[in-house]
Amino acid sequence: MREVVVRSISGVVFVALILATLLVWRHNALPFVILFSIVTALTTYEYLTLTIGREKKKRIIKILGTAASLFTFLIAAFSYSVELGESCALLGFGALLLVGLAAIIFLLPIVNLFTGKNEGVEFAWSAILYIGVPFACLNLLSKLAFAAEPASHYFDGWVIASLMIIIWAGDVGAYCIGTAFGQGTNGHKLMPSVSPKKSWEGVFGAIAFAIITAVILRACGVLMEERSYIFPIAFAVVISAASILGDLIESQLKRRFNVKDSGAIMPGHGGFLDRFDSCLIAFPAATLFYILLTIIR
Repeated sequence: MREVVVRSISGVVFVALILATLLVWRHNALPFVILFSIVTALTTYEYLTLTIGREKKKRIIKILGTAASLFTFLIAAFSYSVELGESCALLGFGALLLVGLAAIIFLLPIVNLFTGKNEGVEFAWSAILYIGVPFACLNLLSKLAFAAEPASHYFDGWVIASLMIIIWAGDVGAYCIGTAFGQGTNGHKLMPSVSPKKSWEGVFGAIAFAIITAVILRACGVLMEERSYIFPIAFAVVISAASILGDLIESQLKRRFNVKDSGAIMPGHGGFLDRFDSCLIAFPAATLFYILLTIIR
């Protein structure tokens, strides 16, 4: 009982923090950038600790890999300032971030020569694609949602909040329907060798909950309000599928390295990688969906 209470409180705080950051400062990108810079860094460091290990001699590789992933996010976030017509000093800072990312990428194999065998560099590089790029995609979502508007730099926290809410609704649907109908002898397992508890019933539950949530958000005028309902419904299906894939990828990763949770920073939930695993595929999928919307506008 105590574990359920701790997990519930931790989950509520987590959701409240993200939604407050996106909606209280709905048209201000800075709080979003600060919060998700922290999330990107912590998620990357957990991933590298999971894959590389906790040896002290590998710490520098993990730090450099984390910095590279964070720089990837910040370079994308910097586009808000550039299009707002900020000073040359900010342009210089953006160029410095880009140079820093390139330097880290080339430094990694050199540093690895002095930290042991050829271990860790490939995971540090993969962190850029697996974590840095997906979080960087979040910076593009709001801009893509208003691509046809004169102020293409426009930031609206509801665009990102809607995506997060759909992902969370899918998680709830997968858990509720999967637990109720997908367990036992009558259940239909999805990939038992990767995640024994996941079922096809949970998949359909995730899609159904996500669609219902997307329709509600559309009716409230915060998700694709100028589009017909078929678009948010299709969006929900794509995000659900991507979220499930992201969850399976992290499950396989943890199984490979024989760990239960990626971290312990969130009581009852594990680490940031455990909380954002489904998002790491859903964020790029959402970005691609919005790109398609701009094409068929």
